Amino acid sequence: MAAVGPVGHTGRVTFLIGRDHPAAALRSAVERTVSSHGGLALVTGEAGIGKSTLVTDVAARCRGELTVAFATSWESEAVPDHWLWVQVLRSLRAQLGEDTWRALEPGPAAEALLGRGDGSAPPPFELYDAVTQLLIAASQRGPLLVVLDDLHFADPGSIELLKFASQHTWFERVLFIGTYRDSEIDPGHRLRARMLPLVAKAAMISLEGLDEAGVAALCRTTVGDAPDADTVAEITRRTGGNPFFVEQTAQLWASGQRVDATTAGMRDALQRRIDQLPAPLTRMLTLASVGGREFHAAVMSQAAGMDLHRIEAALDAACQTRLVRRERDRYVFVHDLVRETLYNTMSNEEAAHHHGCIVRALVADESLQKLMLSTEIAHHAWLAGDDLDPETAVGFLTRAAEESSSCLSVAGAERHYRRALDRCTPAMTRKRVLLRLQLAGTVAWTGRADEARTLFDQALLEAEDSGDPMLLTRAALEAPKDHRADDLLRLKTLAHTALAGAAPEPGLSEDELTRRLLYNYMLAARAAESDEDLSFGLWATHAVNWGPGTAAERQAIVEELAEITRRTGDMEMRLLAASLRWVVLLERGDPAFQAQLAHFSALAQASESERWRSGVHVDLAIADLLQGRFDDARARFEAAAGQTADDPMYQRMIQHLEWEVAMARGDCPAKVPEDWDEMFGGWHTDILAGLTALRRGDVDLARTLHTRLSRGPAPGNSWESLWIRLEAELALTDGDTEAITRLRKRLAPYEGEWLVALWGLSIHGPVSHWLGRLAAAAGDEDAARAHFANAVAQSERLDARPWAEAARKAEAELGFAATATASDAAGAVFRREGSTWTLRYDGRGVHLPHTKGLADLHRLLRHPGLEVAAVDLLASASGEEVTADARLGGDDLLDAEARARYRDHLEALDEQIDTAAALGDDARAARLDAERQALIEQLKAATGLGGRSRRLGDNAERARKSVTNRIRNTLKKIEAVHPALAGHLHEAVATGSACVYRPEPEAPRWEL
Repeated sequence: MAAVGPVGHTGRVTFLIGRDHPAAALRSAVERTVSSHGGLALVTGEAGIGKSTLVTDVAARCRGELTVAFATSWESEAVPDHWLWVQVLRSLRAQLGEDTWRALEPGPAAEALLGRGDGSAPPPFELYDAVTQLLIAASQRGPLLVVLDDLHFADPGSIELLKFASQHTWFERVLFIGTYRDSEIDPGHRLRARMLPLVAKAAMISLEGLDEAGVAALCRTTVGDAPDADTVAEITRRTGGNPFFVEQTAQLWASGQRVDATTAGMRDALQRRIDQLPAPLTRMLTLASVGGREFHAAVMSQAAGMDLHRIEAALDAACQTRLVRRERDRYVFVHDLVRETLYNTMSNEEAAHHHGCIVRALVADESLQKLMLSTEIAHHAWLAGDDLDPETAVGFLTRAAEESSSCLSVAGAERHYRRALDRCTPAMTRKRVLLRLQLAGTVAWTGRADEARTLFDQALLEAEDSGDPMLLTRAALEAPKDHRADDLLRLKTLAHTALAGAAPEPGLSEDELTRRLLYNYMLAARAAESDEDLSFGLWATHAVNWGPGTAAERQAIVEELAEITRRTGDMEMRLLAASLRWVVLLERGDPAFQAQLAHFSALAQASESERWRSGVHVDLAIADLLQGRFDDARARFEAAAGQTADDPMYQRMIQHLEWEVAMARGDCPAKVPEDWDEMFGGWHTDILAGLTALRRGDVDLARTLHTRLSRGPAPGNSWESLWIRLEAELALTDGDTEAITRLRKRLAPYEGEWLVALWGLSIHGPVSHWLGRLAAAAGDEDAARAHFANAVAQSERLDARPWAEAARKAEAELGFAATATASDAAGAVFRREGSTWTLRYDGRGVHLPHTKGLADLHRLLRHPGLEVAAVDLLASASGEEVTADARLGGDDLLDAEARARYRDHLEALDEQIDTAAALGDDARAARLDAERQALIEQLKAATGLGGRSRRLGDNAERARKSVTNRIRNTLKKIEAVHPALAGHLHEAVATGSACVYRPEPEAPRWEL
């Protein structure tokens, strides 16, 4: 008898019979982790050999010295991806507490693994790196032990993550201990190729069967006595010393049965043990085996039609057999092979029936469903086969698909959608078409465009063949617009004719046909009193009804959607309605939008949808942007981007919002990527690029883009308000009186509303603001003043400070629009006006927000040919104390002798690294390389350019760098909007300890 040694000893009496050497090996690994660094240890052996017992005992004894995270695999298709690591992170978070957990700064991918993302799966490398960095951070607070049990059942992702984490934490205080059945990882096993690299790197601990002394001791521990020597020898021979086999055989011996279990192993011993149980108990355990390794008495009670107290009494009796054990709220088979042995006693038909009984029990008592994962329920529904009615099976499989999608398991969602489709009967046409549309969207998300197109084609074909115009409408509207555009137009026409009883008017645009189709769809949905069809129709109508003058109609739509969700309990649609409602209130200029936004935020945070929780960041950031909290908005955008790192739609949305931030702050946005059309449609790139060009002063490009867009998006398009801004800004820039008159007439009926585009992502001020600017350009000063006053009042009602300030500034400038001097029109200008700089060169003018670099250039241009010390330029922004300090020198951080010692040591390290590499001593080479890198970092900190020694207190050098960097950065910004001016300044301005502007003789005379 032996026990693990004193590391973290808890005083608990534990018997690890015959395991002295393996226990000592694990103890050594634990002690090394506590004092130095961890690694990877793998404990192998056949089923029941004692792997879990050994590792559990070691983990229990070291809890005082290490934080222990325990996870176990489960052989089931219902297990989500990376299940082992979900358990590890949950364990760590529970043990460390929320404050410490947040202090570890878990990456978005790690948080997403816990279901805190939006449903999109992060790339494998990003996920592996995030989990590894989290483990390292935790280990820096104290050594960490991660125990992963039954790796032979693990999903491939869990194995790959273990491989990555163990390789990248080798020198950290993180110890990984894994157990698996090496006898089962044969050449045909699905994980063999993944396990071999782990075996090559790990400390291997192989458990063999007990000898006769160990068998006798285990029998004594199990049943209180030991057989005679001959019987012990027989048990040892027949069981191979497998501890679990020995325990079961000892139970047979103690009950007076012959010890005749064969060396074929545990299944025979278990079956013999099971055969000795009373028939009712055997039936009970057999039914429990269908539920999985872990099962609930309440589910069994409902499935078997028996009283719960009788079930629990029987299961408590079963615990006496040591085949199952009771935990806090469930029962657990002591080993998977126990469950497998019981399960395999049933025929396929009987097993399917029991799976069906479990699902029917969950239908009969919905409160039981909270005890099981939706994927578990779907697994039972699938294995029930024909024993379960298809409607019920499809319902649970669909729910599992939707929840898998929200929990980052796209592969799981696809699998459940396909299974749901497979269970659909020929009569379930509507359900099959809708499932195929959902599957098509899932497949498209993974980038398999051709397969997605095939699925959309099948859905459209089935919908057309069904003769159901409501179903055909949904299929035609859910298919991507660019998918068989001509055929979609034909199908919409066909659906319209069936719903309205007459064909639509010839020559209608696709958008107008869609609106008329939706009108007739809604009439039919109301007549049928179908909440599902009403919800879809309302949502679809809302999606095609944007632009000035549409807010009131959309508010009615949103209110009805909210009412429907109160009847149906559809939380997804309720959240959507709450989100859309605050947008439409804002569009109507109603300050109640802030209370509605808070309501939506609370609903989303209280929901179980990680996708909606992450979406709150975006909605709150839009409000921050509207009200001038630009830094807060950017922080929220970054948080949202971190949570949705692998979702292309979200990433494009965040890019768009970055553009919105730049526009709102008066900055010049970055160039619009040409591929944005792929995500948001054909208007996106050109409208944003046109507005960006105007902000940068490139009017010719803006005109070109405007011409290419022709008359812009059709009325009702979600881009219409943004298109109106582009038209207004271009008309104002060009002084286009015809366009100005047309836009005033277009916007006049909607004074009091706000321009909102892209489903609420893009807010462009009150309509009154643009009416004021247009009236001013038309020379109608009285009307302009009235509009600007309205804009100020409307902005202040919504706390939209930037738009209020913009309206006040525009009103103050009335009467001065045409007073530009000749120098403004043709000369060179470099002049500051408040927080804005006006720059004109070579006949072209631009405006830039104030920066210190522009102030530096302004001072140099004021004194051509005069050198200005960098410390003096720094003083203009930092004060005389900084200037005086900057003029002081300092002592070298490194003298010549120190630099020589560093050089000699680096050369010696290089030689030692080469020697270690030649000898194959990778560990020593890695340690030496780490020391060499640390030395190089010290040298970098102590030396400047060209290896010159840095000087203590050398603030003059810092002044040179600060001024040089900000002038260079400013020239880059000028180059983005006015390349000719930037080119002139690059040639004429020199920076360094002293800066100077030396123009060529033909350079212009600047108005400063």
